[in-house]
Amino acid sequence: MTDHVPGSVTIDIHHHFNPSSKDNDGNFWSIDMALDQMDQNGIATAIASLGPVSDWASADRPARVRAWNEWGMRACLDHPGRFGLFASLPLPQIDLALAEIAYAFDVLKVDGIAISTNEGDLWLSDDRNRPVFDELNRRKAVVFVHPAPTSNCAALSRAYGGSDISSPWLEFPVNSARAILGLLAKGITRSHPDIRFIFCHGGGVMPPLLGRIFGFSGWKTVGPTKLAELFPDGIYAEFAKFYFDCGQAYAPETMALLQRIVPVSHLLFGTDFSYFPIGHSVAEFAALDLTPDVRAGIAGGNAAALFPRFKI
Repeated sequence: MTDHVPGSVTIDIHHHFNPSSKDNDGNFWSIDMALDQMDQNGIATAIASLGPVSDWASADRPARVRAWNEWGMRACLDHPGRFGLFASLPLPQIDLALAEIAYAFDVLKVDGIAISTNEGDLWLSDDRNRPVFDELNRRKAVVFVHPAPTSNCAALSRAYGGSDISSPWLEFPVNSARAILGLLAKGITRSHPDIRFIFCHGGGVMPPLLGRIFGFSGWKTVGPTKLAELFPDGIYAEFAKFYFDCGQAYAPETMALLQRIVPVSHLLFGTDFSYFPIGHSVAEFAALDLTPDVRAGIAGGNAAALFPRFKI
């Protein structure tokens, strides 16, 4: 906790370090810009992940990932208590990703790992990623999962009528659901119980789809037996093991559904800065009808339990 931040103590779990981006007014991102918006909105700490670190298939990506992780940790050290860091990995290069996990935790002392729902058309639940999950489980890591575009996203955006409707509108929420279903159906969350997964944007479109998946117990080619094989603890119970950043998911109906199907201790405040101004999420969160205990937990208490060094 810092003593120079106005207002209530809040931990922003979805905050991008993104020097190549501009805000809504056309200003390039900077640490000073981030701190200014944090101070204006009562944000004590932001656990940051880096913006896109070049195309996943580019030859220089591993070196860029290492450089950005080092840069991100320097920013944290330069501003004690204000920032934490989810380190990036050079997936799908498994050996290099394992080396980066070791460097990130053992040398940089990061707070967790940020990975994408997919790298191009290679999904998080792909069997090739198992060694990465094995190591993250061994380290009891917090893993922040952010949606990413697939090869067909540009064509889908054109289908919606123009460039204003881009991947984050629909494809990102759907890709989050795809990644969640893959982790559950392939048993990765059950075989790696010590990984604390945080999914962005309230889990995308997955929460309202749980009922549809549960309904396949009545489909003749699935039925209750096959559904129980896929989700031994039940689809709702297995989904409830995840944590959720609520950035861009503060609609009252969305938050009401999340509170019904997951422990409120698994809901975390996020802003998606700098793609959205911090004040946008703060205002939406403030407008929700929440009990004081639930509000305090989402605002920072739940995140502090995941990251004890940022105790409130």
